[in-house]
Amino acid sequence: MNTREAKEILLLYRGTIDDSDLQFRAALDYAKSDPELGQWLREQTNCYDTIRAKLRGIEPPLGLSEKIVRRRPIPFPRDWSRIGQLAAAILISASVTALLMKWSEHRNRSVASAQEILVTGEVLDLTCYIAYNLSGPDHAKCARDCIRSGLPAGIKTQDGKVYLLTGEAGHSINAEVADYAAKTITIKGRQTVRDGFAQLQVEEIRKL
Repeated sequence: MNTREAKEILLLYRGTIDDSDLQFRAALDYAKSDPELGQWLREQTNCYDTIRAKLRGIEPPLGLSEKIVRRRPIPFPRDWSRIGQLAAAILISASVTALLMKWSEHRNRSVASAQEILVTGEVLDLTCYIAYNLSGPDHAKCARDCIRSGLPAGIKTQDGKVYLLTGEAGHSINAEVADYAAKTITIKGRQTVRDGFAQLQVEEIRKL
């Protein structure tokens, strides 16, 4: 032990109540062999005693002890096996709830998919429309080329709703709608919604 280490320990020294601690005893013994450290310790002890005496002279507010006792947390035994069982039950319950919600959502989508509707609007090249907000006659040639190349086509109604145009499973509708790019037509089809995206499976195209 050196002077610096002894001083760091003795900074926490509270007097005779710490004399039984081995670290304090070693530091106190070292201070006896170091006159400068011994003088510092006496000054430190006198300062501590003065502060403690002043604190003891302060009258605590009435009812303070009762308030402290009332606000103490109530201890309870921690049965970790029980806590684990509870956590597992919560997890299982949450999983079942999520599955039921998914099943309900899928069921609702299945009911909605049975709707056959008529939609009138402008045929869009969805890639350029979504990425750059391009539509209308000025974009007709680009939209036609994009749809013919296999990029997704859509139709936008007057109220701003956009549908992705699809054919039957395994059949692309692009060749049939490409020539109508940027034009207004009416499509009869079956509406579906998947993950928030409205789709229209084309059954009949009616040019206005």
